Amino acid sequence: MTHIRDYYYDRDCSVVPFPLNNLLLNPSLTINILPHHRLRYKSCFRVIGSINGLLCLFNSRIIREGEWHRNTYFRLWNPATKTISQKLGSITHPYDQPFGPGEDLSNYFRFAFGYDKSTDTYKVVAFCPKEVKIFSFRDNVWKNIQHFPITPLYYVHMVCRRKQRVNEGVYLNGSLNWLAILNCEYFTKEYLIFPGIDPFVYPKVDQFVIISLDLCTETYRQLLPPSGFVEVSSILPTISVLRDCLCFSSHIKTTHFAIWMMMEFGVQQSWTQFLNINCMDLQIDHDYPRYGYEYLVHPLCLSENDGTIILASSHDEQALLYNWRDNSVEKTRITNHVLWMFSLNYIETLVSTC
Repeated sequence: MTHIRDYYYDRDCSVVPFPLNNLLLNPSLTINILPHHRLRYKSCFRVIGSINGLLCLFNSRIIREGEWHRNTYFRLWNPATKTISQKLGSITHPYDQPFGPGEDLSNYFRFAFGYDKSTDTYKVVAFCPKEVKIFSFRDNVWKNIQHFPITPLYYVHMVCRRKQRVNEGVYLNGSLNWLAILNCEYFTKEYLIFPGIDPFVYPKVDQFVIISLDLCTETYRQLLPPSGFVEVSSILPTISVLRDCLCFSSHIKTTHFAIWMMMEFGVQQSWTQFLNINCMDLQIDHDYPRYGYEYLVHPLCLSENDGTIILASSHDEQALLYNWRDNSVEKTRITNHVLWMFSLNYIETLVSTC
């Protein structure tokens, strides 16, 4: 398995495939960035997903056609074969400024990348609170589908904080999955907003759900978090994929960080606790006064051979290498500036970008 890292310097980003084993053997190193790693040379500035050895890139530009609009297009890139598709899926949507005063979230599209196994088709899902579209790379066509039953937490979180990219649409088994909170209208820059409720009150455990979009049937279903998730801390839970299983991660009683795995996708009873790590062992500060603005720790990938899980830390430019067999932790010492919260898993293949 190879690890992908995004380097963000405004819109001059580089994406470098890097073997996981190299990192585990030598956490102190410098990553060599070559010209073909730079997204600007591909007329793109961001990666939105990695599936079957293909990275989905996109670029947005602001245009004026009477009113201001945003035009976005996508490309599929295979770093192993160094091939890249044409610019596809061009979509023009209203240009709003959801990061400034008077923010309007209603028309601001976010994107997620997935794969429809039934038709061997790669797809992009574009979504905002009141609209969802799906783009097929095979047909080069957009179509509208039913909007989300609940607005994903990723959407409402990202419009307030762009430095982290978790809960953004986790791909697994032909579906895209988002964490959501029932009856949550939106985020502000200070706190979560619930209709008629004191804004400083945390959401309850039973408000959390996982929205799963089947890319074959293009229909939704709702999954519940693990039954062991019984307390909402001051840090947002996250979802991810480890061992080809959907995972739910949460901080417990401000002292522990727990990870559950759904061993059989879609089966509530199959949630199993994988790890319950003492935060003191991770050497992290867990004292945060407000809810939801920092994902303190997020699992990226794991190595079964030596019992190590790689964790991104939102308050450290280095990742944490935690060994669950001997309960030890080591920080990476990479000299490059790496935004670990933007890392993706990537496996080299010869899959065509056409």
